[in-house]
Formats: sequence, C-alpha cells, structure tokens
Amino acid sequence: MLKLDADRLVIEGDRVVGVAAGPEVHQAGHVVIAGGAWSPAFAADLRAAVPVAPQRGQIIHLALADQRTGDWPVVHGFHDQYIVSWGGGRVVAGATRETGSGYEPRVTAGGVHAVLGEALRVAPGLAVAGIVEVRVGLRPLSADLLPILGPVPAVTGVLLATGHGPAGLSLGPYSARVVVDLLLGRAAGFDLAPFRIDRFSRAATPLPR
Repeated sequence: MLKLDADRLVIEGDRVVGVAAGPEVHQAGHVVIAGGAWSPAFAADLRAAVPVAPQRGQIIHLALADQRTGDWPVVHGFHDQYIVSWGGGRVVAGATRETGSGYEPRVTAGGVHAVLGEALRVAPGLAVAGIVEVRVGLRPLSADLLPILGPVPAVTGVLLATGHGPAGLSLGPYSARVVVDLLLGRAAGFDLAPFRIDRFSRAATPLPR
C-alpha cells in the first residue's frame, strides 16, 4: 500500500484512477483519504462537502523521578481529560478540546492552565513532577461529532476515514480495520449509513464552532 502526501485526486468520469503528489501522478484503483483535519482539501475532487474542522488538543508530559509509574492506572472520565502513565517516571496529562481553534497548533497559557489544573485536582501528588514538554495536535472534528467513514457516492474507488475528533486514538485502529475490509470487498460488519459522507447531504449540518 502506497502512502503519499497527495495534492489532488486523479479522476476519470466518476472513478478515481490515481493521486497527484506534486508533479508526479501515481495510478491507483482505490484511494483512502485519511487526512485528518486537512481532509476537506479534497472536497472539490470528491464532489461533496467534507464538514471537518480542526480541534486543538494540548497535552503535558510530566516526569516523576524514582517513581514506578509503569504500574499506575489510567485515569479518565473527568471533564473530558485523562492521566496516562508509562514506565520510567513518565506521566501524561491531557487534553484540551479547543473547538474553533483553526489550524494553529500552538501552546497557550489557558490550555496549560486547564490541563494542569484538572490533573492536580484529581492527582495532587503530581505537583512535584517536572514538566518535560507540552505537545499540541489538531484533531479532525466532524460537524455532527461522528466519524466520517466509508465510500464516497460521487467518486467510485474512494474511501474516507476522518472526523473522529477526540475519539480518534481509540477508534482509529478499528476504523482502519473497517477500511481494509471494504478495500478487500468484505462487508463492514455493521450499518455504515450513520457514518457515510452522504449523511450531510441528507441533513445540512453547520461546522462546529
């Protein structure tokens, strides 16, 4: 399977025949668009709106010397945030859900305050931890908060896998399995209708703000 930073799809009639990456054109009978928050860039090629917007997420990596953090539990379910630990004294606290952030993957004072404030409220012992780094990402958030998954009606051979928002880390692997099944001509195993791109043409939904 070829992974490319494609600029556009190459379409003949109503079927995809390849992708263009700069001056190079690579032939392909099937194309999967999993461009995250940048998936809407292919909307014109797909002849369909792709209502996905970036949602900024900031997470903070902490260090606790001489602590056996690898045995610590994952804590989640409080105010959309979580605490995850690894071995070697590494603990991660996150993450913000900044809808309407635009394409700005930057650290903000408010984001750091929100993450640390909630992490220390739940686990005050983390107050002595050192701050290793703050990481920022842009999640692809769909207009109705559900993933966009499956074929594109107007262009045969194209599959979409985007729009997972904050659930991408957990749903991503399963979505990949579904896409592989579809590529191999196998059934998804469940009704894809609620996740297909054409659901937005049936009921207009504004972009999240």
